[in-house]
Amino acid sequence: MTKEQEEIKLFQQLIDENRYDFCKLVYIIFPFGEKDTDLEDFSPYDWQMEEWRKLSIHLSNPETRYQTYRLIISSGNGAAKTAFGAMTMIMLLYTQRLKARITANTDPQMKQIIWPEYDIWFRRARYVDQFFEKFGTSIKAKNMKLAESWRIDTVTWSEQSPASISGLHNKGGAAAYIFEEAPGIPAVIWQYASGAFTETGTIKLHMAFGNSDDPESKFEQNMGSPLWNSRRIDTRELKHIDPEQVKAWLIEAGGDEDNDDFRVRVRGLPRKSAKDSIIKIESVNAAFARRKTFDVDSVSNFPVILGCDPAWTGGDETTIWYRQGHYHCLLERFKLRKELGETHQVTYNKLCYWERKLGADWVNIDQGEGTAIYTLAMNAHKYHWNLVAFNSNPTDKPDPKESEFANIRAMMYYHFQKAMIHGGVLDAKDESWIEDTSKQLCWTKGTRHKTTYKKLCESKLDIKERVGSSPDLADGAVLLYAHEVVDRLPENELGEDGEFNVLGSQPLVMKSHSVDYDGDSHDNLYR
Repeated sequence: MTKEQEEIKLFQQLIDENRYDFCKLVYIIFPFGEKDTDLEDFSPYDWQMEEWRKLSIHLSNPETRYQTYRLIISSGNGAAKTAFGAMTMIMLLYTQRLKARITANTDPQMKQIIWPEYDIWFRRARYVDQFFEKFGTSIKAKNMKLAESWRIDTVTWSEQSPASISGLHNKGGAAAYIFEEAPGIPAVIWQYASGAFTETGTIKLHMAFGNSDDPESKFEQNMGSPLWNSRRIDTRELKHIDPEQVKAWLIEAGGDEDNDDFRVRVRGLPRKSAKDSIIKIESVNAAFARRKTFDVDSVSNFPVILGCDPAWTGGDETTIWYRQGHYHCLLERFKLRKELGETHQVTYNKLCYWERKLGADWVNIDQGEGTAIYTLAMNAHKYHWNLVAFNSNPTDKPDPKESEFANIRAMMYYHFQKAMIHGGVLDAKDESWIEDTSKQLCWTKGTRHKTTYKKLCESKLDIKERVGSSPDLADGAVLLYAHEVVDRLPENELGEDGEFNVLGSQPLVMKSHSVDYDGDSHDNLYR
């Protein structure tokens, strides 16, 4: 046996003895501190060693070994997350029959940034040519009989064909997904990837890394999930980061550490609202804050508008909103209980209740699931009820061609944001709804039409695929801006005593913001 063969045998023995101890493996496999190598003056970072220690504990314990290990890390720039992922996968490649897939937000990111980093660490690994070979988009075991089940591959995903990311199985070995630049990967892709983690008797890992940008991304949702081991890295805590560069970024941020760019670049935090969100979280928070001192009587002479976004399938919620002047209130959010035989008749009944309670002058209903409700209204001669198709022409100009918006959906979202900026007040019948409402209002992103450059906004379907939930609360709110309503109906004019001439009701939300509401007792009022 040659000296090299003896060294390789010893190397394999060390790996076998420490196959679940990544804090030792990283020094066995990579030449950290070894003279005449490019790692001579380097050692793994403290945070990397901490995460390998946690992974080692998980895999060393037979009771947790085959439970899916999920790790998600958000950091500022320069934390070496990709290097951590590359080293982790290569260590697993040496110690397990690993089948792994690496993907990123975009194909160029994968080809130009992520995979070249894997190439660097592959070439640094000791005796790598003895066991593995690297191709254009994959690393495989040299043993041809094992190459198909012992490999790392780069993959691309498609929202149109999300199933292309699924199908990763490796019974009895190890299966791993690495999501790089993960904040940009939509929820539907995360969902399909999770199908790889159903096998028993298989080591299963899902790791996701990125500079968190969008607060409503699936990445950010998972940062707060108990299913995931999560870590935020503030780059100011890292010894290898140049503090002068951090100071420069802070100067660019006007000295404000809560500036969106500084949050992303340095603190590992997402923006307060997505960079291209139409409705900004700052304006939403300010609008909800105004409810505490707002006098509802001050808008009693304005028309009352109701907005309803009905839902039927997919677990979505039906929402009903009320607007009077610059005051907006969420009245209802519910799911139809189809197992009890509930239909859109229930939604219609609730709308009729609030129409009578508030003296509504105009009712806007999303056409998507609203045609049955509209038919009931027309049968009852409610001609002030109106269907709104979200892809129809905007209504802000007599000639839609003169509008700055490509469709009415974009117009409603931008008009809602404008109202919030100019002193709009937001309220909710149930205070527990405020947090969800604040988030959903900021989900929808704005774009431009490629040809006309008119303003567009994301469709509900695109948002569901990106975030994982439907923006029902937001769509119900913006429906309040489908049409400009100037006058009250004659029967809803307030008399000198402040009461409706016909209905005799009083405003819904009093100055104390308590709502005169009797639960579900109105469901059968109009049956």
